[in-house]
Amino acid sequence: MFQFSIIILGIALSLDAFGVALGLGCGTKLSIKEESSIIFSFGFFQFLFALFGALIGNFIDSNIIQISATFSGLIIVLLGIYLINEGRQIEEECIYYNLNLVKYIALGIGVSVDALGVGFSTLYSQQINMLILNSIIIGLITATLTLLSFKTVYYIRNFKVVEKYSDYIGGIILVLFGLSMIF
Repeated sequence: MFQFSIIILGIALSLDAFGVALGLGCGTKLSIKEESSIIFSFGFFQFLFALFGALIGNFIDSNIIQISATFSGLIIVLLGIYLINEGRQIEEECIYYNLNLVKYIALGIGVSVDALGVGFSTLYSQQINMLILNSIIIGLITATLTLLSFKTVYYIRNFKVVEKYSDYIGGIILVLFGLSMIF
């Protein structure tokens, strides 16, 4: 997979984390330690789930049934539709949390589940060194956009619009990427 494609996928996957971080940043006055923990959690779980999904996909492709480009594209399209649907749901504008280790882990997993499907459907056929590198890139992009959300939340007046549209944009990117895999 070309590095440009990984960057686009990483951005699409991380926009959900970006929106959640905006909600956390405007709802609770976070310390540097809390922000760093969230950034690490979001980036780590995006990396881990992309890697884990790819390993599962590789196992299935090698041992059970060959995964086709059409099937992979369909999974990506469905993940995109899921993100678009998340953007349509009405949510509380700011999220107020008393953060602890369990919540860091739960939030990291929550924003990273879609990376499991992307890893399964797009990264499964790569050599292990490229697979790890691409998973790291996805995690780093997520960590970077999460950091960016914490740095910009104070300057965004109508952040609800940004949070909602980050899910839409991420979903649309995934749908278009999936369609390009199918056709």
